[in-house]
Amino acid sequence: MKELCIIGAGPIGLYAAFNAGLRKIDAFVLESAQLTGGQLNLYLEKTIYDVPGHKAIKTKKLLNDLYDQYKTYENDIPIYYNENVLSIEEKDDYFVITTNRKIREAKKILFTHGGGMFTPRKIEGLEAKNIHYGVYDLDRFKNKKVVVFGGGDSAVDWANLVVDVATSTHLIHRRSEFRAHKSSLDLFLSKKGIITTPYTLNAYKLEDENVKSITIKHKETNHLIELEVDEMIVCYGLIQTKTDYNQWLVRNEEGLIIVNTDMSSSVNGIYACGNGVTYLGKQKMLTSGFGEVVTAIGAINFELHPEQKVPKYSSLIKK
Repeated sequence: MKELCIIGAGPIGLYAAFNAGLRKIDAFVLESAQLTGGQLNLYLEKTIYDVPGHKAIKTKKLLNDLYDQYKTYENDIPIYYNENVLSIEEKDDYFVITTNRKIREAKKILFTHGGGMFTPRKIEGLEAKNIHYGVYDLDRFKNKKVVVFGGGDSAVDWANLVVDVATSTHLIHRRSEFRAHKSSLDLFLSKKGIITTPYTLNAYKLEDENVKSITIKHKETNHLIELEVDEMIVCYGLIQTKTDYNQWLVRNEEGLIIVNTDMSSSVNGIYACGNGVTYLGKQKMLTSGFGEVVTAIGAINFELHPEQKVPKYSSLIKK
């Protein structure tokens, strides 16, 4: 039996695994996806400005750094990918975690998975190799004819990235008004980006499982425009599949785990941190989640090893 089960291998889960290793907690991580990073994988080329010690850092670099940090203890704390938690059963002094793959046991549980799974909204009935839901590799768009669908900040942010390397970038929105910040739209226009509104996708041509051209239609006049396409980005928002915490024992509020100041839940032995928790003054930020990890792992370690009166700090790591 393991001492700790960490559920979720997003940025908070990776940091939790590192902290567990730092304190020599016998742990493992369950991740429902096939890779680490969680929701941040949808924004790999974006810049983050509120990480301590960095004026600015790309999401991709932050995730790579977090994974490199976790690798310090990867042999001791494995990550099991594509493993969904189906149920949690409380025993006398441990938990039985049933997943889609096997039954696991742990003395403590730490939720770090953000409260659910996020999947991008797709164009109904249309799948193609050159349709993207974010910019994961900017080089893919170099010297390409790119079409971006959407009217929110994500759509305009991606458009502002690819317009610097693409042959042409069309930003298409079904409304005349955008939800995105005006300054972002002005920046896109200053880079010779093309905005077309209010138009919707009317037809498309596929070749070798790729979209080769599209026809868009004006919502009021029915005017048609045909565009050649090399790469297409769809930003219609995300669908969140909320976790049913009622099946997972813990007390929750509007799909978020209610935690105490030590990040403990309503069930003794179950802790939670990150965007999947709620408490008075909770801020949904990466930096908040990292701080919550330190608190949660410290509390868990004290329960598991009360004889360890002196905490172990990262500055004590010996390579």
